[in-house]
Amino acid sequence: MITNLDVWLGESSNFNLFVGIITSTGIISAIIYTYFLSKIGKIDEYSLQIRLNVTNKMFITLMLLFIIFVLFVPSDVVYMKQIIYMFFAITALVGAVSAAYYYYRDFKR
Repeated sequence: MITNLDVWLGESSNFNLFVGIITSTGIISAIIYTYFLSKIGKIDEYSLQIRLNVTNKMFITLMLLFIIFVLFVPSDVVYMKQIIYMFFAITALVGAVSAAYYYYRDFKR
């Protein structure tokens, strides 16, 4: 699958599309992550626990993606930086989704 992605990224228009989508996803996820953590409020014991849970999910996601990358990606991949950049965008997305989940679960019921 990574080899197919690498071949697909070889075309100029596909490369620009991929980088644009990943950049948009990363920026929007970072904004949503910041928004929901600010809505959770000041740092007290409970909000600190929520922040640590969100950070833990982001860390586990990033480590799993890097482990999969090291184990399964062939060494002749040309667009390695873009794939790693995609991992950071996915990690930010996981953080945004989990922050939104904890906010709605704990503060909107």
